[in-house]
Amino acid sequence: MDHDALRLFLHLSRSLRFLHTSRECHISPSALSRAIQRLEREVGCRLFERDRRTVRLTPEGTRLAAHARDVVDRWDQVRLELRGSSGADGGTLRGTIALFASVTACQSFLPGILSGFRERFPDIHIRLETGYAVDALEMLAEGRVDVTVAALPARVPAPLTARVLLHTPLVFIAPASPCEVQRQVARRPLPWAELPIVLPASGLARADADRWFRRKRIAPRIYSEVAGSEAILSLVSLGCGVGIVPRIVMDKSPLRTEVRALDVEPPIGEFRVGVCTQRRKLQSPLVRAFWDAMPER
Repeated sequence: MDHDALRLFLHLSRSLRFLHTSRECHISPSALSRAIQRLEREVGCRLFERDRRTVRLTPEGTRLAAHARDVVDRWDQVRLELRGSSGADGGTLRGTIALFASVTACQSFLPGILSGFRERFPDIHIRLETGYAVDALEMLAEGRVDVTVAALPARVPAPLTARVLLHTPLVFIAPASPCEVQRQVARRPLPWAELPIVLPASGLARADADRWFRRKRIAPRIYSEVAGSEAILSLVSLGCGVGIVPRIVMDKSPLRTEVRALDVEPPIGEFRVGVCTQRRKLQSPLVRAFWDAMPER
């Protein structure tokens, strides 16, 4: 099976956009279509369902994607090992790593973490995908990316392995500018029954917030439930309510002067932010190099 065709197929299975894949892979849309058609003829089934607006994998395409990732990873590993043993390229690592990180991570600590890796391995390209942190482990488990950087659960699923990069507490934040919410949080004790609360819609932060409110026997007056800490910061800065975000998000946000942290007891909880990958991926020289370059704490 043609490895180049498999790489095109894998890129398209992630992007689900022919034009995007053709641009990223430096191939014309018509040539990409022909490559996918040849692959479909070779395997004997449709890999994508296509109409004028959408592209999606068929069940057979999903199965092939899992197989194709293994084939390409093994081929890359063998090729790099052969180059190293023969002295070709001086054993230089080349290739691409698919990395998923939240927007918050990209704007705060990720550049500092990646700078050392890029200096050591300038020929390893990083294909960075961003999204909500709650999607990180799912994308990894599905094989859509090689590595994720996100908050880690207390127990990482068995097929995965993780390395902690930093710890950051969760904090309540309130608007810094004069408004009704600011006047409410100036009262003592805090009038929790009256405060509008902006909560994460799901994920680890939401679980910690729910436990905190249960422990305090408070029924929160929920103003909004949103995906992403950046949205919480925006709503709080507008005076819509009190929110919950990781401290590092507040400290690195462009809105950090528009909000302030509240002192509460007991603490809400702490995030372990780390790098995570499938255990089998560590067999890839590229992923192993990335992994070993990460500063564990």
